[in-house]
Amino acid sequence: MATNPTQMSSPEPAAVPARTERRVVLVAEDWLLAAWVAVATPLLFRAEGGSGPFDSGAPLLGVIRLAAVLGALICVSCRRHPNAPRERSLIGVGAIGPLTGGLLLVAISGFTALGVTSGAGIALVAVAAVAMIAVHVLLPPLSIVARRVLVTPFVMVAGGLFWTFIAAVTGEPGSATPAAAIANPQTAVAAAGFLLAFSAVYYAMLVYAPRQVAEREGSLVTWVLRYALFVAGVVFGLAWPRLFGA
Repeated sequence: MATNPTQMSSPEPAAVPARTERRVVLVAEDWLLAAWVAVATPLLFRAEGGSGPFDSGAPLLGVIRLAAVLGALICVSCRRHPNAPRERSLIGVGAIGPLTGGLLLVAISGFTALGVTSGAGIALVAVAAVAMIAVHVLLPPLSIVARRVLVTPFVMVAGGLFWTFIAAVTGEPGSATPAAAIANPQTAVAAAGFLLAFSAVYYAMLVYAPRQVAEREGSLVTWVLRYALFVAGVVFGLAWPRLFGA
């Protein structure tokens, strides 16, 4: 008995719709950074007596900065999870250099705030280098989520350090009070110029670079919007103290 070829053929599987992945432009790290520079940093600034970025006698800020550097070093030292993307774009590789400079900058500011001598600082750096090798060998690979968690405190501290730079540069002689700069039109213009001239470079070195080391993601438009949120947070953090007569 002849069989119909159509009946013998196996049914075609239903077409699987292409999976579209939508990424949120502003993630948790962006909002935390904006809140840190807008609210937390001005409050810490006053709690520590208005210390500049490389002033001593600010133990709380020193501990926070060094702890953030430690987290970033662990992220850099640990191996990537096998399931993590393996592509190494030119921008991703180039982030290592700026990150190294940013780590040194934040570490030096932390040592200075704690009053650590240069000899002790060099010894601690040597210990950190040995510890990074041990972490790479002994600890298991880290997931992207874990890497982001380790890097986020460093990004926040780095953003707060930028706020302190702006406050110190625009303050009156012998003072780093941002409200004084806002009250004076000339210094307010200088503050705006400094912010526009250097904030993009600083953001690339101390925010974009470490976050790319943790997870390589985000388009140009995405990072421009994230940078704009950061600048808005810095400006708000400089302006609101004047409302309270600070």
